[in-house]
Amino acid sequence: MAPEGDDIAILIGVSQYQDPSLPNVPAVLNSLHTMRRLLTDPDLCGWAESQVHVLEDPVGSSELALRLHRLAEKTTGTLLVYFVGHGVLTKTGALCLATSDTQLRYPDLTGLEYDKVRSALLGSPAQVKLVILDCCYSGRAINGLAGSDQSHFAAAAEISGVYTLTAADQVAHVPSPEAQKIACTSFTGALNDVVRSGIPNAPALLSLSDIYPKLKHVLRVRNLPEPNQRATDTATFYPFSRNVAYAGGTGFRLIPREREDLFVKILAAQPHHNLTIPNIERLDDWPGVYLLHQAAGTRIPEIVYVGKGDRSIPHRLKRHLQKIDGRCNIDSGDFTFSYLKLDDDLSYVAPEHLVLRQLHGRGAAAWNNNGFGNQDPGRMRDRTRLRSHHFDALYPIDLSWKLRTEGSALDLTAYELAVQLQQKLPYNFRFEHRGGAFNDETLVSVPEGPLSADQAFRLLSAAMGDKWQISALMGYVLMYREQAITYPSAIRYYVSGQAMGAIPDVYEEDIVDYGP
Repeated sequence: MAPEGDDIAILIGVSQYQDPSLPNVPAVLNSLHTMRRLLTDPDLCGWAESQVHVLEDPVGSSELALRLHRLAEKTTGTLLVYFVGHGVLTKTGALCLATSDTQLRYPDLTGLEYDKVRSALLGSPAQVKLVILDCCYSGRAINGLAGSDQSHFAAAAEISGVYTLTAADQVAHVPSPEAQKIACTSFTGALNDVVRSGIPNAPALLSLSDIYPKLKHVLRVRNLPEPNQRATDTATFYPFSRNVAYAGGTGFRLIPREREDLFVKILAAQPHHNLTIPNIERLDDWPGVYLLHQAAGTRIPEIVYVGKGDRSIPHRLKRHLQKIDGRCNIDSGDFTFSYLKLDDDLSYVAPEHLVLRQLHGRGAAAWNNNGFGNQDPGRMRDRTRLRSHHFDALYPIDLSWKLRTEGSALDLTAYELAVQLQQKLPYNFRFEHRGGAFNDETLVSVPEGPLSADQAFRLLSAAMGDKWQISALMGYVLMYREQAITYPSAIRYYVSGQAMGAIPDVYEEDIVDYGP
């Protein structure tokens, strides 16, 4: 709610159609501008006018898809996509969003296939992605009612932070032609009514998942099609609007407000400890919340990350220290940590969010939701273009990192070397190993003495041959049977024992030092 920085809302409304088989829908433009007013209302959603892009009666699905992709690629914070108009189905039952020149007989050739919208979401570095579809058959975007793909949006579970809200699984509803002169489509009208009326006994800030039960009830009472929803990661908690019906809270609070404030104050008063293995190993193996502080030179320490250990604070801190040590442009000696042990079952509560909420807008906790805590993002995210202030872009992996400082010469199979790299590197190394990928007879002769990650990748790529490529990205390393494949965040490629440098494609064209 009231997003800042690189946040973009794309509102698309199509009310007029060239194909007589697709009737014009005047209510669409009313809905389009109602949504714009709702988003930019400073007392509700709080978006700036400059952040909201309104696309009215677009012609040409290719041009619309290109515009959508370009805006999505620029979005690094919150991306909201809203569509209102005709939703039509292809012969295979896939959803298409109709543009003004869409032909009902050839929707896949003349309309915007929803899969292209999904592709834009996949390619966007936005941390939170919200999709609201007000059209017929919009539920297919999350239910996968057709084709061999059991869910068009199921694969989007690998997209970080997605929430989608749809108007109808089958036919959506619009008012009578006469009423459409001043009315919205039924779904958007109900959504607007719920947000503007607020929800009694609900939180002060409403997420779309908070709004959904009330919206579903209103539509059911009005005898209208019921909506649908799906969420991945923490997008379900994204604060969409202020709750105008909030009266300070009259319902039961699991954690009273005064206890929240006391918790944050006590945590802030805890002493700082240098982020070192000896200090971490002195900690009890106990759950709790911790803060990472960074200070370089004479700079006052600032909180860069708020985390929790459901079972063990030291386990999490060790992983963070290892990650920092394996990066360029950063020194673990500049970091301290503070912590607070908790007796609560942290698998059911999120106390770190209480701290983040109080820090919001102060420029602190810059690493939260910015790549620091992420694990392997999966194959579908390898081609993601990162923004320049993403953790991996600021602090790319160190390919000069020493796997060993000394040692005797030894012979390993290529698979054994790959596994050792995967186990010992302070960053992820993902490689293809199914279907007889490795030849058990392929040996790698590791010379005696020190061995860096770069040297190991050269040795491994030489053994694997020219049909394999090792791609060192800013945050992790891949090895697949592929040739001359480029990745936006690559810093180095290895093929047949040769290393080739690469310049990553990051937002704002910031250049960072990638080390030796």
